[in-house]
Amino acid sequence: MSKKFYINVQGGTGLNFGLASFISYIKTEGDDNGNKDYEFYVCSPYFDLHEACPYVDGVYKPEEIKDFIFDANTYEGELVLHRLYDMDGFVKKQLNYSQAWAKLMNIPFTDTEKGTKVKSILDPYAKYPTLKTQVDGLLKLIKQNGFKDYVIMQFTGGQSPLVKVPADQNGKPDWSKVPYDYEHEPLKRHYPLDKAQKFIELYHEKNPKTAILLYQLPNEPTPDAPYVVKATIPYLAYYELAKDAKEIICIDSSLQHLTAGLTKTTVIWAHSKPEAFGYSYNNNIEQKCRTNDLLYFSMLGPSGAKVEYIEPEELIKEVDNKESK
Repeated sequence: MSKKFYINVQGGTGLNFGLASFISYIKTEGDDNGNKDYEFYVCSPYFDLHEACPYVDGVYKPEEIKDFIFDANTYEGELVLHRLYDMDGFVKKQLNYSQAWAKLMNIPFTDTEKGTKVKSILDPYAKYPTLKTQVDGLLKLIKQNGFKDYVIMQFTGGQSPLVKVPADQNGKPDWSKVPYDYEHEPLKRHYPLDKAQKFIELYHEKNPKTAILLYQLPNEPTPDAPYVVKATIPYLAYYELAKDAKEIICIDSSLQHLTAGLTKTTVIWAHSKPEAFGYSYNNNIEQKCRTNDLLYFSMLGPSGAKVEYIEPEELIKEVDNKESK
């Protein structure tokens, strides 16, 4: 008889994608004992990404929390309500995402390295077929502008795409009214705009026929150039785009979790570390900063620890010299 878990996810897109990847791993590879006989039911504001995961057995929206609780009771499922980010082992940097989820559910999953090898397995078109029209339209635009291929990049993040955006006088979302300040995150993860701008210029010099597709929300600072493609499309569309992307270059934010294992990926790290949040098969670039005294707990507030950001000239060398693992 399958063991059932009803998981109420309290966290952002990256955490949710990480959970979906962990579920996919357990349902396909099994736990430490090879057992795959589990069922997973998820309640989350990001219900769409869990609906796109073929290994999630059931999905609830936040407004369905009563049914979620009652179903767990009716079908003898175990409720998982604790916030992963508040776990002792995670705060103290002793667990990675997968190990933390496993510990919350008492699933045998102790291999640290195995926890950094999970991959994103989604099927967005099966649940949301209209996404294909948006993806095809963007690919057509890239080709019409004379590009041979494309790279996906992310230099900022940390905010939810579900944030309420005030409407302008025409009734359209006005993102200029939504303040964005990456300097006050508890853990700095962004790559500064001036350095991102220079890196993009260097990347274009080496790859003139490659379009640069930015993964970000409209209120985030944007490196500007004719070869930079900006599009407001659902995040699940980037999963499909990543399959054929030349590569991905990003910070520790939702993109690396959404597209984990799909293509060659370089991740730039600051206060957070790949051992907890990352994947061992990626090209993980750890920038110099005082992280030994940092704990992963948002209530501590911004750490203030200085980050020695990698210079664009060095970053382009790292990207050029590393192949997919």
